[in-house]
Amino acid sequence: MRPEEALRSPAKLKSFDVGSGSARIGRLYVQSSRPQVPRWAKLFSNYLDVNELGRVSTSSAVFLVQIKKRLFALTFGQGRHLLNPGAWEERFGLKVALNCIEENHLRSIDKRTFDAIARHTRVQSSREAAPPDFGLDIEQDLLRAVTGTPTDERLGKKLDGMDALHVLARVEISELGEMLSMYLEKFHDTTYKKVFPWVDHIAEVSNPKTIDELDQRLMDRVNSEDLDRCWLAVPEVVDWAEISGFRYGFGARTPEYHDLHFPEFLASLREGSSVTLEVLKRRHAHCIGDEGHEIDEWPIYQCIYCEIEHNGDSYLLSGGKWYRVNRDFVTEVNADFERLPRFPRALADYDDDTEAAYCERVAGAGGGQYALMDRKTIQIGGGYSKVEFCDLFSQAKDLVHVKRYGGSSVLSHLFSQGLVSGEAFRSDTKFRQDVDALLPRTHKMADPSMAPNASDYQIVFAVVSDSPDPLTLPFFSKINLRHAARRLQAIGYRVAISKISVCDNRRALQRFR
Repeated sequence: MRPEEALRSPAKLKSFDVGSGSARIGRLYVQSSRPQVPRWAKLFSNYLDVNELGRVSTSSAVFLVQIKKRLFALTFGQGRHLLNPGAWEERFGLKVALNCIEENHLRSIDKRTFDAIARHTRVQSSREAAPPDFGLDIEQDLLRAVTGTPTDERLGKKLDGMDALHVLARVEISELGEMLSMYLEKFHDTTYKKVFPWVDHIAEVSNPKTIDELDQRLMDRVNSEDLDRCWLAVPEVVDWAEISGFRYGFGARTPEYHDLHFPEFLASLREGSSVTLEVLKRRHAHCIGDEGHEIDEWPIYQCIYCEIEHNGDSYLLSGGKWYRVNRDFVTEVNADFERLPRFPRALADYDDDTEAAYCERVAGAGGGQYALMDRKTIQIGGGYSKVEFCDLFSQAKDLVHVKRYGGSSVLSHLFSQGLVSGEAFRSDTKFRQDVDALLPRTHKMADPSMAPNASDYQIVFAVVSDSPDPLTLPFFSKINLRHAARRLQAIGYRVAISKISVCDNRRALQRFR
């Protein structure tokens, strides 16, 4: 890449060659601004002459240095904004930092957790520590950045790595070439995979150029109606008891649907018009309450789940963000999902307005096989947290948790509820006693004060899906399911998953208001 290609507007910048004698080190590009009154001075404008408060000016600069056919950009001030979007190497700083910092010498980490609430968190430690000490779950968390002390003092006193690499070091301009060469070597080093092999499982795509390419691949799929491994889902946890259906507009003849589906959204568009990325981000899925009013809405783009192969890598779109996923990791997670037992007893088809109505109907029509436990919350941990034991509890000791299909956060809520309930039932006497008090006589425990034999119980995650195909979950949901299943199996429970089919008439139902 030529230096000018890395910059947004090189013609508007002052540039200076930097070197020692005839040896050129790099080229400095500077954007300066005229001095002006500080912004905070406006607060006092009615009381004094703000020009007396002094003036400030800011300069942004980028120092471009070529090392072994690669271009390094050292930014000053707001200099990072002078770079062209997509000109930088994704996760350069993270890989360098991981190769320079020993596993137990980290001071802080940035992570994203793919559970019911997609959380971005920075965790700092008062002393150097290893990833587990920061609460990092290598099964569920995406490591975004690390800070720590490198083992080699020549690399700096402290490193902070994400896409960019931030270095605390005392260095002369003449020494930069040697230091940058070491960072480049560390970037290509794969040693970090021995200590942090899980880091490459999932990575959020931040390069605008790559995102544009993936969005274009998505648009090609949508416009050709090649919707294999591409569908719509409610992107966040909702109260299904309050939801009547979904609409893609509010015209006089706009129908209300039972769930979100790509073909129905495409049918709502003007006939003959092609779908653009702008349309997917501008048009919304409207969540409709029982009284016909809108209770929530999301851009269609945020509702899309899509898996795409691009340039030899696997990518997925979830919650409006693209992620690169290691192919071996995809294979491993999918294999674990297929190995998870399916519940052998068929559950009744879904032909109800809400999950609560479904559970009540199943419990009432099952000849006493199932006890209704839906919406019967029990306090746990001595605090204000409450959880349902399950939705349906069978005489065969199946704890059935029911949830309408949705995006990763929706299903993660289902798996989290089953995990918390299962662990509490196994370890908390008070929780078991409260459960037993809610059970009908036909389902009561022999002695709730005694810890149960977990292998006598089966925890079933039942997902309501109106797809005619076998149950398919978003990839992040499969990760969370695997995590919950492993923990439950570790304490002795049997775990299974089940698909609850939707009746054909309800699946095809369209209502007009």
